[in-house]
Amino acid sequence: MSSPFLNLPLSLTNALQQAMPAALYQTLLTQCTAVTLLNQGLSNQNYLLSCVAGDKVLRVNHHNDWCDRALEVECWRCAIAANIAPKLEWVSQDKQFYLSDFIDQPQGEWGLLASMFGHLTARSPLAATHINADKVSLLVHLFTSLSQLPVPSKTITITEQWQQYAKQLHGLSHQQHSASWQQGWQTLQNMNVRIRHWLSQLESCVLLPIFCHRDLSPHNLLLHTQPHCEGDAQAKLYCIDYEYAVASHPLFDLASAIATHQLTQQQVDTLTHKVIVQYCQSASLTDVAAAKAAMPAAINCFWLFSAMWALLMAATAPDEDTLTMSKYIKFYNQYLAMIH
Repeated sequence: MSSPFLNLPLSLTNALQQAMPAALYQTLLTQCTAVTLLNQGLSNQNYLLSCVAGDKVLRVNHHNDWCDRALEVECWRCAIAANIAPKLEWVSQDKQFYLSDFIDQPQGEWGLLASMFGHLTARSPLAATHINADKVSLLVHLFTSLSQLPVPSKTITITEQWQQYAKQLHGLSHQQHSASWQQGWQTLQNMNVRIRHWLSQLESCVLLPIFCHRDLSPHNLLLHTQPHCEGDAQAKLYCIDYEYAVASHPLFDLASAIATHQLTQQQVDTLTHKVIVQYCQSASLTDVAAAKAAMPAAINCFWLFSAMWALLMAATAPDEDTLTMSKYIKFYNQYLAMIH
């Protein structure tokens, strides 16, 4: 009888057979009972491998020029050591394939907390009641753990990130014939004075860069409960997807979490206060008042970078692929609308 593992695309199983240690490949052949595509993104695909001895996630990375895979694995392994990331069982030599533990979420899927809104926008009073856990405490604990990780070897300031995106967009602008794309790029250029003000406010309140995941949306967090433990006290959040992780501004991760989580205003205020106090005590930020005053700028920068990313993706779509171009222009407009 054929192994369910062989239900993966033939080209993929052939590549895995060449890249994997023979013993590991044979184990997957004999233990895998089902294969399910979890998600398919621009930079990677993830497959759930249901296995007798424990489910696994196989990640297949696509080639790109912006992601340092060696740094990604370095950051992931640091998070594993701190017990806030799934165990990474195998990495191919060329970093194209990762095999990690699958984290079940019996208390509720954290990704369902995802929402899109700007800072101080009215929120639903029924915000994410399906997660039976103290969301703020779990997030605060995660921020504590992330801030204590070794500082990555690569540093990108908020200003440098903006400059990198702007340089790429400027280079692509000469090749773009889409009126909607050019309009989007002109809108960003017209915002330069406002953007420089946000950047100045942020850079003036930071003392030291720290480990920064840079994409703490609910889709990149897993609510994990240790085996044989019950209740919220034993639950914790795990991070996945370290493609963007670098040393950067302490407020950027907090901004990304606030911008993308469905939380009440009281939860946002409590989370902001606790995390900022923690950063100030560790000397990552100048003082509590300055950091709190800079939070609107941090959230605006998060949405700004999201919009710039979407415009970059639109520019790299094939000329004949108008649907992809339109999709990313739509994302661009949605993200830009979040800026206040």
